[in-house]
Amino acid sequence: MTPTDQDQAILENAAAWLRRIHNGDLGAEGQRTFRAWLETDPRHTAAMDLVTRAWTASGAITDKGALRPDLTRARGLRLADDQTRPHRSWRRAVWLPPLAGLATAMALALVWLWNGAVSEADYVTAAHDHPQVTLSDGTVMRLGGSTHLHVRIDPLSRRVDLAQGEAEFQVTHERLRPFHVLAGGLEVRDLGTRFTVSSHGTQVRAILLEGAAEIRDRDSGRVLLNLSPGQQVDQDGQGPVRLGKANLAQVAARQDGRLLFDDVPLAQVVPEVAARTGIVLRLDDPALGAIRVSGSYRADDIAGFLAALARLHPITWRQDANGDYRIGRRR
Repeated sequence: MTPTDQDQAILENAAAWLRRIHNGDLGAEGQRTFRAWLETDPRHTAAMDLVTRAWTASGAITDKGALRPDLTRARGLRLADDQTRPHRSWRRAVWLPPLAGLATAMALALVWLWNGAVSEADYVTAAHDHPQVTLSDGTVMRLGGSTHLHVRIDPLSRRVDLAQGEAEFQVTHERLRPFHVLAGGLEVRDLGTRFTVSSHGTQVRAILLEGAAEIRDRDSGRVLLNLSPGQQVDQDGQGPVRLGKANLAQVAARQDGRLLFDDVPLAQVVPEVAARTGIVLRLDDPALGAIRVSGSYRADDIAGFLAALARLHPITWRQDANGDYRIGRRR
């Protein structure tokens, strides 16, 4: 195989990888294989750089993940050899170096792709904090209280791992870098979207507010369903995925730091308060869980919420030394 044939084979492989990444077909094992392929030869990283730029500039990759021959020839898309001078005809930003400097160029490309262009951070909020964060790609996150998530953005992917809590995402849509949020056993994939994801214990919920989104199985990457605005999906552990209508008023209340209940049993309010605020409510009598709760309450004023509840129902409440609230029956 000639050097030119080798270059072409590397570029074809890079194109196939980019198509798989764009389609979300890698999965965990595929990501490991891809990164191993990148590390095998520095030319692989340079090839990924070239085909990514080519695709962005002119759509030079077919639906099957192969380089389009007409654009390959027209753009001179190839790795350089001994005789090749720097070539800029297809895009000024691309530098195709001579072979003598190839190792250095590959190292620089590796640094550009996997160091200088990678942003990675953990975000942790206190119980009553609701900060807004703008990521390096322009996506805006609005975090709920008691939330912990990890964000990684690199030239080929954008990923959020939500360990606990909730967040709203106003995603800057990019065709080549879908935005993924992973929580529990689910993956939410942006298709030009504003959505919320919450994870409390084994309970995961995603609500689509605008645009479109795919819900996928986190392990296999299989598409489970497509959400329309106003819909929500729920999953408990590894149980079935349930599709339903979202309570958008409740979503708005959460964003404003409020607890909104509409004829909800107190037994369901208790875990909701714990998940949103980190404050534990304990029922001295399990039968009190049947009390129906309605209204909008400040999430940072649980004492005020309990006082309002006590005015409507025959209950009393007190706070333990450890900060937990105990709810009893009024005698």
